[in-house]
Amino acid sequence: MFVCICHALNDKKVKAALDQGATTPASVFRHHNCQVQCGKCVPTMRSMASEHRAIFAQQAAAAAAVVATPAAAPCCGSVLPEPANAEAVPAYAVAAE
Repeated sequence: MFVCICHALNDKKVKAALDQGATTPASVFRHHNCQVQCGKCVPTMRSMASEHRAIFAQQAAAAAAVVATPAAAPCCGSVLPEPANAEAVPAYAVAAE
């Protein structure tokens, strides 16, 4: 669907600009190296930008909730004891090549 007829900006191009950091219609136009002509597309771009921000905020909140979720306790609420040779366990790593 075309959002801006004057510059042939469709919804995919506008979404691409929003994904790359544009937050306002002016920044969408700057992203595509053009300027507002008639202005009929500005309300549509504003709503697309606000929807994009809302979706981004939901995703960020969901990611924060996953990180903040505590690990499940072992069965019966007991804590597993440390192994007797805990200090002798070697640390494993992946070689950076």
